[in-house]
Amino acid sequence: MSHRRILYLVGHKPIVFGLFLAITASAPAQIAQPGVAAPFDSIIDNAFKSTRCPGLSVALLIHNSVVYSKAWGFADVEQGVPLTSDSVHRLASVSKLVTATMIMDLVQAGRLKLDIPIKTYLTDLPGTYDKITVRHLLSHQSGIREYKVPDEAFSTIHYATSRDALKAFVNDALLFEPGTKTAYTTFGFTVLGAIAEAITGKSFQSSSEDFFRRYEINGIGIDDSLAIVQKRVRGYRVDTNGAVTNARAYDGSNKYPAGGFTASAKDFLGFMIAVESGRVLKDDILRQTWTRQKTSDGMQSPFGLGWGVSERDGRKMVGFNGLQPSTTTSVRYFPDEGAGVALFCNAEVTDSEANQSFSKLLDDLVGAILAPK
Repeated sequence: MSHRRILYLVGHKPIVFGLFLAITASAPAQIAQPGVAAPFDSIIDNAFKSTRCPGLSVALLIHNSVVYSKAWGFADVEQGVPLTSDSVHRLASVSKLVTATMIMDLVQAGRLKLDIPIKTYLTDLPGTYDKITVRHLLSHQSGIREYKVPDEAFSTIHYATSRDALKAFVNDALLFEPGTKTAYTTFGFTVLGAIAEAITGKSFQSSSEDFFRRYEINGIGIDDSLAIVQKRVRGYRVDTNGAVTNARAYDGSNKYPAGGFTASAKDFLGFMIAVESGRVLKDDILRQTWTRQKTSDGMQSPFGLGWGVSERDGRKMVGFNGLQPSTTTSVRYFPDEGAGVALFCNAEVTDSEANQSFSKLLDDLVGAILAPK
């Protein structure tokens, strides 16, 4: 099932997800700086139809400045509402970058330690969690499982806190001894959310709002299915024949820290600028965050502390891919160049050719913003 596929950076290519759609598009919203739009417009115009996205948002960074932000297609297909550069997408697993930064901010403040047992903070965890550390959770080396059945990805239970959400999996056996392997897990980040709640004394939702306010990060919020979220796009599913349907309803509160934030493409790049600039994490903390982690036998993983870490053409690259019922997202950032891409689609698409078109578009946009070495 495509919503269970692992998404992260490998080499300079994204893992190809299973998605996408054919639909009549509205004209792109024209919100780009004068003189820079034309080459990017051409790249996206040529690719949009083949991605089969109902709506596609693109934002680009050059020298840590958002130079391009546009949208193609529809935010709401049924109502014919065009997508705009301000439209708010579900970030899916790109949310992990936000949560990881929040956790490292707690580390920076001395309120949380990376390498002591997490039962120091969540004392009522079962004994199987005795050896798990925050580092294990951030680097996907905890042994905590991923989804077992579709109903976990499509959960309709509304949890008030991440600590409440633990009950869905916390008593299950670990897949391996913590630190010995790397295996992607959404629920590992739910545990991180519960740790943040234990430290701050607030729900993960409230502590994230405090974090955004403290560092003046705008435009990122929680994908609360019960709340009114301004400019939130509708989510769709596109099958292998290109047929578009509304995505099955689900409640993201079982995985807010792992896949429950929303943002426009340009606002997410604003978050990237805040992180890279040192406004949020100091240099030494950020360096740790963006360093690939190793298992206990020395095997290097594709993850830093919550972030995908790789390289392209000898350039360091960080970011993540997200795939969830109703959304597909990809973010790439090159710290040394201050260059980045955010590419958001409001559908989960299950056609492999459309998938490849989305991946190729991402790759072409990365190539267009990087100066030749």
